[in-house]
Amino acid sequence: MTEKEFVAWWTNKLWSGGIKIFPDDFKKPAELKEVSLPGKALVIGEEFFGAFEILTVDGNQVYQAGNHNEAKYIIYANRLKPAAVKVPLNDQEIKATNSLYEKYLDSIIKEMENDYKIKFPLSKNFNMIANEIFRILNLTRY
Repeated sequence: MTEKEFVAWWTNKLWSGGIKIFPDDFKKPAELKEVSLPGKALVIGEEFFGAFEILTVDGNQVYQAGNHNEAKYIIYANRLKPAAVKVPLNDQEIKATNSLYEKYLDSIIKEMENDYKIKFPLSKNFNMIANEIFRILNLTRY
């Protein structure tokens, strides 16, 4: 198996195995607000007085999150590029949901890394490989 085949195998495994959907497959908050999204890839922009810009990849501002956790929540929820996302009003719920999702992503990375070390014991390219798999699946980990 080559590293390229490893990427294809893991991408297929995760895609066909059903990657959990954020936030639906994680914590269910009580009170929500709806944030409209453009249906495009998004990134976290600059911080201005504690608020964080949410931008499209071409630099257009979409939303201004009240804090970094809210910004991450919106980026994570944008994986499938929805037209809107429901965001908890409670900052602790946002943080807890992000934490559950990040632990889930970390477990995927750990499983891939263990498999990589078995298949390529002398290679040091795992970070590049993991980044490629996450890029293909449009997964982001902040």
